[in-house]
Amino acid sequence: MIYGTARLRSPWFSNRWVVLSDDGTPIAMARRHGRIHVSTVELANGEQFVLEPHGNGVVRARDDLGEVARIARTSWWGRHWELSSQGFAFDLVSHPIPRRWHLMLGNMAMARISGSPISYNGVKVDAPVAVPTLAVLMAWHVIARPWEAAAEPRTLIPVPARKV
Repeated sequence: MIYGTARLRSPWFSNRWVVLSDDGTPIAMARRHGRIHVSTVELANGEQFVLEPHGNGVVRARDDLGEVARIARTSWWGRHWELSSQGFAFDLVSHPIPRRWHLMLGNMAMARISGSPISYNGVKVDAPVAVPTLAVLMAWHVIARPWEAAAEPRTLIPVPARKV
């Protein structure tokens, strides 16, 4: 769970992310696999998930047993998403200020997610109430990598050009 302030950090041009709490304790590690449009996530308690496109505008989180959560785009521009699981349900809503998002429960913001002015290599999460880490990571996946959330088929990997 994320409570208070947390940060997602990644060096420039890196595919590895770390989620750190206020005191610098690692909460989760994530790795993007850009060619196949998925992210793998490992929480501090050892749980592991794969975040992958699953249909048009849907990203699901799955573990070894199957799907555990999903986030689905509900607006044409991708500024509103529904996040659901057996343990939680939120709306992910874009704020009018660029690079600002909210995880909403009804009309209450449960967490604020902010990217830096230039990129999403540094993301700040402010959660005045405890929010599941997986929910924040799924939100990050569709915010920071919208083209990966557009349901690119994982099996279609470009073949290198033949040299003549």
